[in-house]
Amino acid sequence: MSVSRSTTGPDPDDDAGVAVSVVVPVHDAMPYLVGLLRSLAEQDLDADAYEVILVDDGSTDEGPRVLDAWAADRPQARVVHQENSGWPGAPRNRGLELARGRYVFFADADDELGPEALRRMVEFADEHGSDVLVPRSVGVGRFVPYLFRVTRVDADLERVFHTLTPQKLFRRSFLEREQIRFPEEKVRLEDGMMLARAYLLADRVSFLGGEVAYHLISRDDGQNISVQDFDPDGYTWSIGEVARLIRENDPDTARADRVVLDLYRRTCLKFYQPARWSTMPRARREKFLAAHRRFMDVHIPPALEDQLAEPFRTRSRLVRAGDAAGLDLEARESRDRALVAALVASATWRRLGGLRLSVEVHGARAGDEHRPLHLVLRRRGGDVVETLDLGSPGRVERPEGRPCVSVFDVSVPTAALSAGAGTTLDLYIQVEGEKDRTRLAAPLVSVLPPARSGNRVYSTVQNNLSIECGAG
Repeated sequence: MSVSRSTTGPDPDDDAGVAVSVVVPVHDAMPYLVGLLRSLAEQDLDADAYEVILVDDGSTDEGPRVLDAWAADRPQARVVHQENSGWPGAPRNRGLELARGRYVFFADADDELGPEALRRMVEFADEHGSDVLVPRSVGVGRFVPYLFRVTRVDADLERVFHTLTPQKLFRRSFLEREQIRFPEEKVRLEDGMMLARAYLLADRVSFLGGEVAYHLISRDDGQNISVQDFDPDGYTWSIGEVARLIRENDPDTARADRVVLDLYRRTCLKFYQPARWSTMPRARREKFLAAHRRFMDVHIPPALEDQLAEPFRTRSRLVRAGDAAGLDLEARESRDRALVAALVASATWRRLGGLRLSVEVHGARAGDEHRPLHLVLRRRGGDVVETLDLGSPGRVERPEGRPCVSVFDVSVPTAALSAGAGTTLDLYIQVEGEKDRTRLAAPLVSVLPPARSGNRVYSTVQNNLSIECGAG
């Protein structure tokens, strides 16, 4: 391990005036690394008030050269080159050892900061005495949980536990006092283990809203650690470690139970969502079931499980029983319950007037349960012209691993088309009693010749079905 040229950074023992140290583990992050470095250079915090510690963890791309060139004329930047450790925990800890700022912010090499991020975070933490500050973050091509609508000086910890990524501002003296570090082994959720202790040992955890401070970016090459394949046993063990640390460090046992239950719902039960479970290979299903049952034996007693809302409670009970067939049935029923899509298989003008449609509705029915469906005709930019009951389907298909398909024949009467004279009607399918509608698509219908009334059926660029109504 070595620190690149001593002239690329200040003396690590001199902490005068450094408000925040930004620690960045770097491993084969090109070309995303360029965007991060640009965002760090564009910070509106005084250059001598922050330092950037870039830990090259054995990169094999052009990253090391880019780091050295970037740091060469920036006194506040320091580059560390070390052999690959295999995981981000070790380079983050190395950066923390070298940090001199009152605060430490952990960034990833493939993300970007907003230009006001460091200044706003430091000012807020100074004013309110925050030990941990969670900035408003957004995902670029990836999911980032929504936490709060506005800034919270004292953030609700149960909500804060929804984010277990390391991009937070920490008071460095707090981390040192509590000896908080990242696990350095190659384990999933190592940042969650660190944050579980930080959240629960901090005197104050805050959330900074307003301008977006941090952008978590999905890489086109699929090299974000969070999306790479993993072993069900190791991943579930890591969730168990986070759960253990929560219960070990939270004096409020009832709250600890709620946080662990929510962690279980978000990180374990997500694998039993219908689309995910249905496409999972059988061997992998068995691994998840076995690992999650072991987790439940330790962390989720039946009384706690009973607090889950549906459909999670049902899925959890099936997991506890190891009932793969029951999970298959639950997945099918869940897929069938939601209105997924609606397609027009054919459309013809009727000899006596009106329009005849053959409509495929994907989902919206669970087993033999009848859920009334309607065809809604709506003036473009205006109100509803007609709502037609679809009645019973002519047939129902049940493709393996996908929602059921109900096929309906429905007639759009001349009167409905006349009511939209001179306008365009867009067609939707709606489940009775629900607000959401699904726009009809027309994969097999391009353009029908105008009827004698001048009405014309056509598909938009997005293959959505519409009717252009004549004047009479």
